[in-house]
Amino acid sequence: MPARAKRPCRHKGCAAITNDVSGYCDQHRKQHAGDGWRNYQSGKSRKERGYGRLWEIKRARILQRDKYLCQNHRRQKIAKKATSVDHIIPKAHGGTDDDSNLESLCWECHRAKTARERIR
Repeated sequence: MPARAKRPCRHKGCAAITNDVSGYCDQHRKQHAGDGWRNYQSGKSRKERGYGRLWEIKRARILQRDKYLCQNHRRQKIAKKATSVDHIIPKAHGGTDDDSNLESLCWECHRAKTARERIR
């Protein structure tokens, strides 16, 4: 897979170039780490939040790529079936829908990871 293209930092007025998944340079990444959850709007449909038909196609591709195994359990040398696809760096924290930022997780791992991210 080719290297990620470098882009300008998302911080207003910053001229640094980065290829980090969050979109922020090293100097601004921590400063903007929790921005997304403050802007979360409940009551929107899946499609309005970006999880429509295109997401379903990408989700199926990621599950197949990861052989339907929970990547968190796989790192612990345990085989467990994955049922969901999670953003490694959450969209709310500047993550993207790139394949490199997605991994398959079982429901329990996905729920626990999301809970940890929301209290950050």
